Amino acid sequence: MKITALKPQQRNPKRVSVFLDGAFAFGVHQETIARLGLAVGREVDRAELDRLLEEEELRKCRDYALLLLTYRARTRAELEQRLVRKGFAPGIAQRTITRLQELKLVDDARFAQGFVQDRISIGHKGRWRVRAELTKRGVGRQEIEEALRSAPDETQAARELVEQFGRRYARLEPEVRRRRLYALLARRGFAVDTIREVLRFDDAVEPTE
Repeated sequence: MKITALKPQQRNPKRVSVFLDGAFAFGVHQETIARLGLAVGREVDRAELDRLLEEEELRKCRDYALLLLTYRARTRAELEQRLVRKGFAPGIAQRTITRLQELKLVDDARFAQGFVQDRISIGHKGRWRVRAELTKRGVGRQEIEEALRSAPDETQAARELVEQFGRRYARLEPEVRRRRLYALLARRGFAVDTIREVLRFDDAVEPTE
């Protein structure tokens, strides 16, 4: 087969219509044309066409991944899930993400560090809750534990939460108020020792589970 014409498309000049043996075959981005050195008059076989279409799919996948990353940082697992959901083959998605990792645009360890800082200091969540959320997002155990080792003290976050909700529960009976606050902190993933310290619980007043 011979490339007989390469014509910029009217609606999107960055895309090129490829004609083989005088007939329209498919459209690709001009970046793909340049990368593979395609030109009018060049003979191409089926293997070269397959490579061309694969390169075009990789380019589309890369562009969509970069678009997603402009909204927020994502873990490798999150990004792969979104790419596959968009319709890209798992192999294409994985190759794309590997390249983005090489460029430091996808970094689970860095993601975990920022996530931990944000969730504890700003989101007022405990270490157990943060660990569970990172696991759900596909971050590996090693990256999670390393991030938690440098995490801010969750005690301060728990105190701030108690101050916030303590005012809301101010009219409740002391025992009811304590139970409400204990349950709140437990749901947020704070350790029992942290909850006891913040609420100054002892065994006599600790709620039963």
